[in-house]
Amino acid sequence: MTNSIPFDDFGGDGPLLHFAHPNAYTPGTFRQFLRPFTEHYRVTAVYHRPLWPGSQPKELTSWDVVTDDLIRAFDEQGWQDVVGVGHSLGAVATAFAAVRRPDLFRSLVLIEPVFLPRPVLEMARAYPNQAAEMPFVKVARKRRNHWPSRPAAFAHLRSKKAFARWSDESVWDYVNESLHQVDDGVILAYPREWEARFYSMPPLTVWDTIPQLTHPTLAIRAADSDTLFPDAWALWQELQPEAHFVELPDVGHMLTLERPLLTAQIVLEFLKANS
Repeated sequence: MTNSIPFDDFGGDGPLLHFAHPNAYTPGTFRQFLRPFTEHYRVTAVYHRPLWPGSQPKELTSWDVVTDDLIRAFDEQGWQDVVGVGHSLGAVATAFAAVRRPDLFRSLVLIEPVFLPRPVLEMARAYPNQAAEMPFVKVARKRRNHWPSRPAAFAHLRSKKAFARWSDESVWDYVNESLHQVDDGVILAYPREWEARFYSMPPLTVWDTIPQLTHPTLAIRAADSDTLFPDAWALWQELQPEAHFVELPDVGHMLTLERPLLTAQIVLEFLKANS
């Protein structure tokens, strides 16, 4: 384990805003989304454990590990009264941390959190070995991990359906920030084995956690989400009715990379109204 949890500091002045990044990405990939916040906040982003030197996927026994890491990083840096912004995995970790340590946060922005439907979580709880062999977990384990150069990686990814809604600039941000230089090209900075490990053990206690959230909360869903399904979205609104709910049209789960400036604008409007 690293002695001090690493994080990115994107600069800016004002209250602290922390961005908890999704599974399979590095914080720097989201620079377009985060840049507008630096006009009003100091923006930071703690590295999740897969980005720590020497970390191993077997360390992940549940998503509570990420929550523990986030709380530890905040305590190490003396951060409190933080605007907690999280996307996907990062949104779950932020929500869990806010319940465990409400003193660390002033408000929450939860973007496309992995709040899976109850039947899915019940299946994962009852049959953990089967959950670990789901098709999307196997795809993550076999994800391409090497390209001869960054331009080659860009050309390959630009043609993929998963990146179809991304601008060239966003794809380049991924290539430059989420790929790591090695002697014979570039590889994934966020190991695919870690990505698959998260997918294989979804967070099982989200529906018990949501009613315990007490901070002003902005909830954001992508209309074309393949993660936050309509029935889960409706249940979230039932369990946290005081939160502010926004659904963005014509975007998918990675809306912070598909429409980074629009997403940032919506968040900033909420934060201004709840300052």
